[in-house]
Amino acid sequence: MPRYLIWSLRLRRVEYRIAEVPIFLIPTFLTIGDASAFAAAPFWEGALIFFFMFAFGDLLNCLADRDLDALYKPHLTEAVLGLGVRGVVWQAVLSGLAATALAAHLAWLLDRWILLPGCLVGLFAAYAYSVEPFRLKGRGLWQLGFYWLGLFTGPMVYTALLFTPWPGWDVLAVAFAYGMAQTGVILVNTAEDYPEDRAMNVGTAIVALGLRRGIGLALMLAGVGSVGLVAVFVLLYWRQNVPLPASAALLPLLGAAALVTGSIARLWRRCAALAEDEAATAVKVSARWVPLWITLVALATLLAAVVAWWLKP
Repeated sequence: MPRYLIWSLRLRRVEYRIAEVPIFLIPTFLTIGDASAFAAAPFWEGALIFFFMFAFGDLLNCLADRDLDALYKPHLTEAVLGLGVRGVVWQAVLSGLAATALAAHLAWLLDRWILLPGCLVGLFAAYAYSVEPFRLKGRGLWQLGFYWLGLFTGPMVYTALLFTPWPGWDVLAVAFAYGMAQTGVILVNTAEDYPEDRAMNVGTAIVALGLRRGIGLALMLAGVGSVGLVAVFVLLYWRQNVPLPASAALLPLLGAAALVTGSIARLWRRCAALAEDEAATAVKVSARWVPLWITLVALATLLAAVVAWWLKP
């Protein structure tokens, strides 16, 4: 495989796709009526918009962080330097233009013009997260807002708009709770870099809050979001009269929520009992589990959504 292709894929952070695909599929299953939607333009063009927008954000983030990543994620810096700054910029621009063109086509095709400005807002949010003068990742709690609204809840609401003029209460509630829960998990990942970010004056949400308070906030978001997510599906299943055996589809979600919340709770207790340097080490150990935690919650929520769609009256 040519090196430029390897570098291009590396900067698109394809290792996260297994956890990102459910962000698109969960609201899809909660919104569509039948399987014919999977053969229609909104689904396939919407999926391409989704991936182009995430690629746009990943490319810009790797480009903006190339100096910081040289110390801790050298494989990303190697890819940026291999492609060249101009090459990465052009790939990001083309990704953004492709997403915009597809959104414009769907807006015209469906007569749902909110899709075009929605796409542009998403692209701007991805740009503002990494690039000065905005650089939300270095603006304290603004980083938190981006995670919740820009990375999870916003894309889920946008996906639902591909299939309906406005999402139902279930989609909005799931998107809100899911975004909260996963933001709590991602905060643990952000906390992994706390010593380095603080040393290099990168004002992440964890740096702004401090390590212990930051992990405490992660626990609150993950716990409240998980409870809310399970509660929404319980209510949805009850309203749809889902048979009790099929309701077992909620067990993986309950298990994932308990595992993630319990793990962050144990980390929070450890951080409260340790000196800051020791707490930072404990966070780095726990952060290794973040990809698994995010994926478990994502796949368990997707299973619950598929069952709700399959048994929809």
